[in-house]
Amino acid sequence: MPKIYNSLKGGHSYIYKHDILLLMQYNLMDGHLQANEKNFPIMAITAIYMRTKEEALNDKCELVRYDKEKFEELKNRLESKTSNMTQHNRKHRLIKKTLDEVFEKVKKLLPVNSHDPEFTGLRKHLQKFHQQTPVSQNVKYFENLVNVIDIILTDFDAFIDANPSLFRNGNDDKETLVVRLFDEVKCKHVFGYELMEELQRCGCNTVKLEEAIQAKDPTYSLLFQDVFKLLDGNPNIHFIAIPLPRTRKRAVWVPAIDGHYCISARDLVFEFVAWTVVKGLFQGASDEQRDNLMGILKGLRYLLDGYNNGYRMVLEADVKRIRKQIVDKCKAHGIAQPEHFKDIRRVIYCDTTEDGLKAELKYLGVDKVFPEILELADDVYTKPELKALRETDPYQTVENCQIQCIINRAGFTEFFVHSTTWFVR
Repeated sequence: MPKIYNSLKGGHSYIYKHDILLLMQYNLMDGHLQANEKNFPIMAITAIYMRTKEEALNDKCELVRYDKEKFEELKNRLESKTSNMTQHNRKHRLIKKTLDEVFEKVKKLLPVNSHDPEFTGLRKHLQKFHQQTPVSQNVKYFENLVNVIDIILTDFDAFIDANPSLFRNGNDDKETLVVRLFDEVKCKHVFGYELMEELQRCGCNTVKLEEAIQAKDPTYSLLFQDVFKLLDGNPNIHFIAIPLPRTRKRAVWVPAIDGHYCISARDLVFEFVAWTVVKGLFQGASDEQRDNLMGILKGLRYLLDGYNNGYRMVLEADVKRIRKQIVDKCKAHGIAQPEHFKDIRRVIYCDTTEDGLKAELKYLGVDKVFPEILELADDVYTKPELKALRETDPYQTVENCQIQCIINRAGFTEFFVHSTTWFVR
């Protein structure tokens, strides 16, 4: 289910335009047409349709008001039509009963994708379905497929035609500015250039803002509390709260303003620290190996300093460059996953105590590398401020102890420690 975001003012719901098509497909397969193996051909063909329609957005990131009732009506209408389809109201019949006939009929229903004008993707999908269930032996199935696709795409086309502003670049509302507000534990911030684009679009004065962000890179962001000092008058701005989603060790990419993607600088540094733990690079390391690897990680300090100075997001191209630099430095110092790499044992699930945690850290050989880690393990289950370290999967607790030691030694504590949860991103 695509994410729906809320504005700080008025509690209005917003959605990324490029997620609307995904939402339409999600709603389609969440009713009468279940997302199962039987309906996979429908999912595959509608996905081709969605990718083609998405071309109109030119990869630009835009938020738009989300009208739940409007999408529910489309969902209910499609569910009614597809579930009530009978043998008598089918428009399409298979005469030749061949794969080519099915291909030509479906092809006529789809818009032309500039990246695949010959519909090779469609043919591959149909060929796969044909191999599993030959057309000549399953005429009713393929006739049903063509007719259902016709119903779906006809209603999708009608919905898009009735709501053109949802499916093209640009915002026609000159009275309301829509600006993303990235909501992190440490701070709330907005892209300076994204704010300026919206102010200019609505004819607002941008002199103060231009002075503040001149000569800054596109990813430069402003603290939320500083934004209002740079505004003239009282423009109607809807700040859309965008929490930065995270998996266990990685952040999720968020769209930048120009079709690229970016990641939080803090999350990027955390990801590199977690990577060294997952790869076991500190397991049984000598003092020299430990110090060399810590030196590489400490070299990422500039990203965190940049975070404090407005550069809180890192573009994908820069992330790739930084990753390559780290890998190259590790190779230059002979740092690699140990030959006898040890994974965390399942026994940790049977002994979730200080002793069990310390035993596992010793087994991994990180107690000699980080002598302070055993003291940390003693405190994990007793000190309230270490709550975040212990209230996880036991496997993750073992990793978290190592990550915390690395963060402390690297001097990154101020960027990752919170007064109530201790270890956060």
